[in-house]
Amino acid sequence: MRAIDRRATVKYGIPSILLMENAGRAVAEEVRKLKPRRVMLYCGSGNNGGDGFVAARHLANQGIRCLVVYFQAASAMKRDARLNFNILKKMRIPLLLWKRSMEAIRQKQLYSADALVDALFGTGLSREIGEPYASAIAEINGARKPVVSVDIPSGMDADTGKPMGACVRAARTVTLALPKRAFSRPSSRAWTGRVVVADISV
Repeated sequence: MRAIDRRATVKYGIPSILLMENAGRAVAEEVRKLKPRRVMLYCGSGNNGGDGFVAARHLANQGIRCLVVYFQAASAMKRDARLNFNILKKMRIPLLLWKRSMEAIRQKQLYSADALVDALFGTGLSREIGEPYASAIAEINGARKPVVSVDIPSGMDADTGKPMGACVRAARTVTLALPKRAFSRPSSRAWTGRVVVADISV
């Protein structure tokens, strides 16, 4: 998938921001099928998080109330993710930096949320989940709400399908362009839920 992404951007000149836009819109469309009124999105600082930021914008434009939990300052985010994060700020979509002191606020929001979006990590994860992301995954799984994961459940090894210390249990996984190798393993279904393959124009 990394090779396909590079070919799309380098050989064919498809801007990476366009791929992110297509991915985020596909995620939002799948979330809307759950008919939620409130959605809580957990977004990392890389491209997977950027997809989540795009999804939040599309959901908000459809009148769905969103709260975005993020983990690093915008300056530490990848370029495309930072651009979409700044759009959310200008739209005044509620943004909540992950802090231990904010746990009570998050729990209150979780109680009223109808669905969650997992946009923490994609296929590039190469080590076991550490903090604060392990706690975030525990919070997502403990909420007992339907979860839509972006591309792959955060914490899953994209080749083997095994959890890397901690892993999100999704109800649906919107995987981008092609199914990932891990999904061919029967044990992965306990983590992915229903897998939907989204065309992002590559």
